[in-house]
Amino acid sequence: MDVITYFLGVDIGGTHIDGVCIDRDMRIVKRVTVPLPPSALSKKTIIDNVFKCLDMLCRGRKPPKPGCIGAAVPGAIKDGVVMKSPNLPFLDSVDFRSMLSRRYGTKVLVDNDVNCMAFGEHVRRKQKNLVAITLGTGIGSGIVIDGRVYRGRSFAGEIGHMTIEFDGTKCSCGNIGCFEEYASARSVRRLSWKHLGNGMEPHDAFRLAKDGNAKAMLVWEEYGKVLGVAMTNIALILDPDIIVLGGGISKAYEFFRDSMEAEMKKRLFIPMPNIVLGKPNGNAFGAACMALKA
Repeated sequence: MDVITYFLGVDIGGTHIDGVCIDRDMRIVKRVTVPLPPSALSKKTIIDNVFKCLDMLCRGRKPPKPGCIGAAVPGAIKDGVVMKSPNLPFLDSVDFRSMLSRRYGTKVLVDNDVNCMAFGEHVRRKQKNLVAITLGTGIGSGIVIDGRVYRGRSFAGEIGHMTIEFDGTKCSCGNIGCFEEYASARSVRRLSWKHLGNGMEPHDAFRLAKDGNAKAMLVWEEYGKVLGVAMTNIALILDPDIIVLGGGISKAYEFFRDSMEAEMKKRLFIPMPNIVLGKPNGNAFGAACMALKA
């Protein structure tokens, strides 16, 4: 009988599918990225490319099936089923656990993508208490306490929808003044209108700042202040060892770090947690580790 020596993780995004193969010691031995066609995103496209990614990871390995598969999916997950995926709504009600288990004949774990990221960072950094936050189209988050993902009753960790401005901007979730409205791509567009007279996407405002544009730097300085307020709340409530930042906006970290940390130091009366950037393939790696340990 072949001894199972490899385990897979897959991360489902809106632009690509990331996959990793890890060994029993949770070391990455192979990485795969499958781009998605932006003009033809659908449930079928996503599922077909998840299969393609996993098949590529399995190719040439013995035995032909992995020891387990972990899937990181954006949205609320329960019992392997997508309950709600705000940015990929066609995935709602998809039962990834049953689907992948039938195809690959192995144990499958499905979890929220940022929960997976948080657990992967816990494994890589050997920190027992941490918060992972992704800054992008929305705000995702995952919490690890004493080495375990904290779930509350089921859906803990919706940090993006905590209120930081009680009479502020209305959020897409229906609430008012959510953190997400002040630290997502929507916020960067509003700040770009304010300072640059043009509602820029984060990558464009980042590029201008790298080119030395002083007004673009003001966008990121103000962004960092707002982020610092939310990070202060997280630090006071959870007092984690580290806070890990990921997502596309985190690429501009060098331009908002100082104002974020200054705001935190001004507001915190406890030691500030260490703030770091997430490691590559974090969601897929964390999903594989969670499945291996389940």
